[in-house]
Amino acid sequence: MSQLERITYIDRTLREKGSVRTRDVASRFEVSPRQVSRDIEYLRDRFDAPIAWDAALRAFRYEGPFDALRFADEKLLIFNALARSMAGNEHYIPVVTAEILAELESHIARDYRPVSRRIRWKLPIAERASMEDFTVTCQAMLLGRRLELAYRDAAGRRSDRTIEPERLVNYSGRWYLVAWDLGREALRTFHLSRVERLSLSKDRITSPRPAGAAEPDIEAFVDSGFGIFAGTETVEASIRITGSAAPLVARQEWHPRQRALQGLDANGLPWTELSFPVADVTELLGRVLSFGSAAEPLAPPALRERWQAEIRRMAALASGAPAPTTQTTATTGVREGA
Repeated sequence: MSQLERITYIDRTLREKGSVRTRDVASRFEVSPRQVSRDIEYLRDRFDAPIAWDAALRAFRYEGPFDALRFADEKLLIFNALARSMAGNEHYIPVVTAEILAELESHIARDYRPVSRRIRWKLPIAERASMEDFTVTCQAMLLGRRLELAYRDAAGRRSDRTIEPERLVNYSGRWYLVAWDLGREALRTFHLSRVERLSLSKDRITSPRPAGAAEPDIEAFVDSGFGIFAGTETVEASIRITGSAAPLVARQEWHPRQRALQGLDANGLPWTELSFPVADVTELLGRVLSFGSAAEPLAPPALRERWQAEIRRMAALASGAPAPTTQTTATTGVREGA
C-alpha cells in the first residue's frame, strides 16, 4: 500500500471520526505502528497538519481546521479516470503501459477502487500528430537545439522557419508548439499537424536572445489570452449569452482572468456576460457561433465584424444565394505562426 493511501485514510478518519489510533491504521494497511507514526509526522511536516496527541482518548486528533487533503480520494478518482481515457488514445499519450496505470490506481483508497472503473472522462476528438515530429521536438528541448521546419498556416501559406522550442501544449485534442521564431524575433504558436517537415538543427539554442530581442515570459505568453492562439498584445473581449445557456455559462471558466456579470432582460430571461483578454479572435468566433442565436459578441470590433460576416454567409448558404465575399479584420494581436 502506498504512503499516499495511508495519509489520505488518516486524514479522512480524523475528519469523519474525530480521532485515529496508530494500531488501527497499522492493522488496516498491514504495516508497523512505527510506520504510521512516520506518516503522521509527514502530515505535520509537509502539510502543516494540526495533529495533536490526546492522552485522554489515547489517539491523535486535529486541534484546528485542516482542509489541505479534503476530497483527496475523490480527486485521485477523477485523475485516474482522466489518465485511463487519455491512455486509450495514443494521440494524447503516445505510450502508457499497464504497469503505469496499475501504479496510479494503487494510490486510490481500497474502498474506492471499484468506483474508479465507473467514472469515465470523455475526451474531445483527437487530431492525429506525427510521433516522429513529437519525438524530435522533445529531443530539441532536451539537448537545447534549434529546429528547422516547413510550416503551412491556416490560410495555406507555406514558410521555412528556424525556431527554438519552448512548450508543447495539447489543447482540445490538438498538439501545438510554442517556440521562439528567429526570423521574426518573437514567440509564435505552431499547430503540429500543419508541420510539413521538421528536423533537428546542429545549432544550439541561444541564451540570452539576440541583441534587441526582449527575453519573453513564456508562461505569460501561453496563458495570455483566450484559447491556444496567444500573444503579448491582447484586447478585451466581451460575450453575452442569453436564455437557458446563460446559467450554464455563468458556471464555466473560459479564461482564468475572466469577469462575469449576470442579470435579467426586459422579458425576465437570464443573461451572462463574460469578459476576458484575447490575442486572436479566430477560435473565440467558433465558440460564439456554437451557441447560435443565444450568443452575441460585444467586443472587440474585429470579433463582432467577423461574427456578422459569418452570419451573412450562413444565411446566403441557407437561401441558396451567392455567399458574400467581403473580408473583415481577421485577428487582433499575434496570429498562429504569422
